[in-house]
Amino acid sequence: MSQTGSVRFVRTLSLAVRILVELWVFQRTSRFRGRGKDQAARRLYTRQARRFVTFAQRMGGLVIKVGQFLSVRIDLLPDEYIRVLAELQDALPGVATPAIIEVVERELDKPLTSLYASFDDTPVAAASLGQVHRATLKDGTDVAVKVLRPGIEGLVATDLRTIHVLLRLLDRVTTFGRHVDVAQLEADFTATFTDELDYLKEARHAETFQRNLLFNDHVDIPRIYWELTTRRVLTMEYMGGVPIDDFAGLERLGVDRAELARNLGGLFFEMVLNDGFFHADPHPGNVFVREGGIIELIDFGMVASVSEEARDQYARLVLGLVRRDADGIVSSLRELGFLGPGADAKRLAGLLGPYIDTIVGDVTGFVTGRSMLDAAMSGGIPLNIDSDTLRGLQEFIYTQPIVLPGQTTFLGKSLITIIGICLRLDPQMDLLATAAPYVTGRGSLADPGEWVMRLINRGTEVGRDFVPTARRFIAAAKRLADGSMEADLAGALERQIREGQRRQTRQLAGVIAGVGGVVVLVLTLGRRGRGT
Repeated sequence: MSQTGSVRFVRTLSLAVRILVELWVFQRTSRFRGRGKDQAARRLYTRQARRFVTFAQRMGGLVIKVGQFLSVRIDLLPDEYIRVLAELQDALPGVATPAIIEVVERELDKPLTSLYASFDDTPVAAASLGQVHRATLKDGTDVAVKVLRPGIEGLVATDLRTIHVLLRLLDRVTTFGRHVDVAQLEADFTATFTDELDYLKEARHAETFQRNLLFNDHVDIPRIYWELTTRRVLTMEYMGGVPIDDFAGLERLGVDRAELARNLGGLFFEMVLNDGFFHADPHPGNVFVREGGIIELIDFGMVASVSEEARDQYARLVLGLVRRDADGIVSSLRELGFLGPGADAKRLAGLLGPYIDTIVGDVTGFVTGRSMLDAAMSGGIPLNIDSDTLRGLQEFIYTQPIVLPGQTTFLGKSLITIIGICLRLDPQMDLLATAAPYVTGRGSLADPGEWVMRLINRGTEVGRDFVPTARRFIAAAKRLADGSMEADLAGALERQIREGQRRQTRQLAGVIAGVGGVVVLVLTLGRRGRGT
């Protein structure tokens, strides 16, 4: 590690340790502070958050990513932290435009003027790892050009080393390791943040979302221009909506906030429960809205997957919550790995059973109001259940093997972010009712309806593959065309695909559904015939 890297490592680690020590000392001495305890806590939170923001803006790299990660964890951090850390979601200090242009020209191996008709000097967004400039293609198309910050790879390597040491430190001096798969957590961070340094992967992620969400009328994904994309430069369609938390902007567009909340929640559940591939960084800076309430997703560097088996269990977990089935909830938690070997599932179901409605309501309250850290610093997390049951739950948590399984870090973060946005859009939103339609059909394969859905899904995968293939063909035609006729043909074909893709794929889905229904009917009748 270079001297610069060593200094960065020491400074970042020192700040993290200082914050943790201050919180520990405050908690240990809070009982002596009397009525001024809450005000003292607010001052501590604000002071720590301000110190972190100043440090992150100076250091850049993953320090900012961590701050952005925490700024949406309204389930964990108090308002003072959230309000100050939110500054890291806004425009950060950008890299000088000449340095950005140098990266673009080196990566695409051509002068900027031969690549774009225009290229704005002022970035429209400056993020922790890259920044975005608006530009215009030679045919007049508005695009966004995302460019990796020069030298960012070295900073990320140092910051990942810091995360490694912090996690190991927490594992050794606290009970953190008893409840978190530390090795898997570190692997999740490393894989995700490393992938964000490769814009070719991000481009492929975007096209995966295009295919997966093709039937969702409420979302739009930007088109990728592959001929102007490399590992360090990404050129995509420019999305001109307003941030989803810009309530004044939404009002100007005439968007129904309650409907928008339902559509956003449904989009998340569709990605997780149906597709098993989801946007892992859906903060307001990456989610825009245009006229008609269309949700525009951007920035696909941070994504994550959910296995088929896990999706089935998450679906059963949601069904258990909807049905207030304590045994079903606990069974899903055990299958998902939240309950380790030897955990007394029957005892937990008995504790939860009479209070599912109350606990769900209280936990939701942390999202819209008081955070878990805030509550814990004030003496514990209050649940509106009787004292005997509360003691039983506390004892269970402290004595039973409860674990945060690997590969849930970004799922939890995304879920909390989406819930927070949805409930700010519509505080009366019923999250379980929004999730329920996406868990139907994930039950037993003995149900003929499930076979129909599986056939439809298989068929639509074929239909979805047509879209990026056609788009790449158009791009190739444009690159190879030497005359106006070829270029005009490519443009006409592109417009036809973009305007008609949803109608055509719906027709395809209808055909597949009909064929699937006939197949299931024949199989069912054949089975009955053999049984007579």
